[in-house]
Amino acid sequence: MEPKLLIILLCLFYLQTTSQNIKDDDCKLYFSDIGIKDFNLGSSYRSFINESKKKKRKFKKESVYGIDIVTFTENIILLKEKKTVQYNLKFHRDTLMAYNFKINIGNFKTASLFYNNVLKLIDRNKNDFINGSNYYYMKTTKECQKNFQLDNENTKERYINGGISYESPIWEQQFKDYMKATGQDKE
Repeated sequence: MEPKLLIILLCLFYLQTTSQNIKDDDCKLYFSDIGIKDFNLGSSYRSFINESKKKKRKFKKESVYGIDIVTFTENIILLKEKKTVQYNLKFHRDTLMAYNFKINIGNFKTASLFYNNVLKLIDRNKNDFINGSNYYYMKTTKECQKNFQLDNENTKERYINGGISYESPIWEQQFKDYMKATGQDKE
């Protein structure tokens, strides 16, 4: 067997066994019940491309500091209202390392009630980090960090934001470099 082929096979074996050691529930969000796409951390960019072709999904991809950032939107029905979900996926070396989503839920007068009604729909058994009646939820483990929140910026529009990312020193440093390069570290 050629050395290059052997190295490739060993890398594939390592990635498969590493991903199996992480509990599925620890690094997964379960928001498909409310219409939000659940992506699997560790999945390949190729699988995303194949799924996008099937769904005829249009997306934008840009590469910054070794991070491939894919953005796209999808329309959903949430609480009998048409909403647009904005997705932002971050791939590193062809592997999904993080993703987040954002949904405009209206102005400051109606957003809190809408958000609380969305909380009632979320499967809290699977999303165990969401408990109580808060506007911000986060859970950090050795493997990943999850969050879900009502965006409370001083703007006219309010958003539901959520996401998940791996916890990794290398990934975190590249992400910090990306934020600095794009000027987002000052926000």
